[in-house]
Amino acid sequence: MDDVREVEAPLPWQAEAWRRFLSAVESGRLAHAILLGGAAGTGKRQLALAMMARLLCEAPGADAACGTCRGCRLRIAGSHPDQMLIEPEADGSGILKIESARALTEFSHRTSQYDGYRVALVMPAEAMNRNTANALLKTLEEPPTGMVIILVSHEPGRLSATIRSRCQHYRLGTPAPALAIDWLRAQGVAEAGQMLELAGGSPLTALVLAGETGTQRLDSLVTAIDDVVSGRRGVVEAAAEWQAVGALETTRLMQRLSVQLMRAQADPASGVVGLADAPALQARLDLKRISRISDRLLALRAAAGQSLSRELSMEALFLVWSEG
Repeated sequence: MDDVREVEAPLPWQAEAWRRFLSAVESGRLAHAILLGGAAGTGKRQLALAMMARLLCEAPGADAACGTCRGCRLRIAGSHPDQMLIEPEADGSGILKIESARALTEFSHRTSQYDGYRVALVMPAEAMNRNTANALLKTLEEPPTGMVIILVSHEPGRLSATIRSRCQHYRLGTPAPALAIDWLRAQGVAEAGQMLELAGGSPLTALVLAGETGTQRLDSLVTAIDDVVSGRRGVVEAAAEWQAVGALETTRLMQRLSVQLMRAQADPASGVVGLADAPALQARLDLKRISRISDRLLALRAAAGQSLSRELSMEALFLVWSEG
């Protein structure tokens, strides 16, 4: 069983969703399946873990799990028998495979060890392939008593309508910029506004970008793309260098970059913030071409999460910029 030792409190901009959840729990109207949908980097995972913490707590307070009861101690230690966390394997595929759904089915047939809820988190739900989704649907169609499945999705529209219809949907947008900036500053991000803009309004993405590793990765991607666009480097070579990052993460970074480039072309005075090589790339691409690139990246985003050849998928991403 996976370790879920993470912060258990919802984020400031999730207050309304948290109140809705607590009301459902306290009134006995909690759905057997919850879908948290919204942009990546807005904290849906943290909200899901806070929900799990509250449901497994044996002595909850008015607003959250107590953090000290037997249930909380076991959950924090990652050894609570009534919790399950399902995420893609660390093989770079980014896919939730059929084995995940089978494990969830087996988990759903168990009896709660402590006469409480059994809670499973599936993140990100759109990473399920067709077989996995069909297996999950069978569990959703016949929900066991006391079982709560929380699906976290960056792109809920990619889930089947049948799965969505069996979930209570929480639509979680990006927070108000002022609230997000205040939170980022509290985390020690000096250039909070700049990082938030670069992250497309997603605070947790901005927090990663503010760190050295996140900034270096995006800078490196801009350099690789500029080399491909200018002809200094071939598509195959660039794709090979980014293979270890994975198609899903590379696609997200490329989409974020394309949005920033379109904004910069629409308002040349603003430029692309925080990326040293971006002005050179911006000069090579006009707004019409960037718009085409953005549309093609959106189409490839779904393919990046499927069980295709990872080499071909990555090459397709860089080819988008080469061809425009």
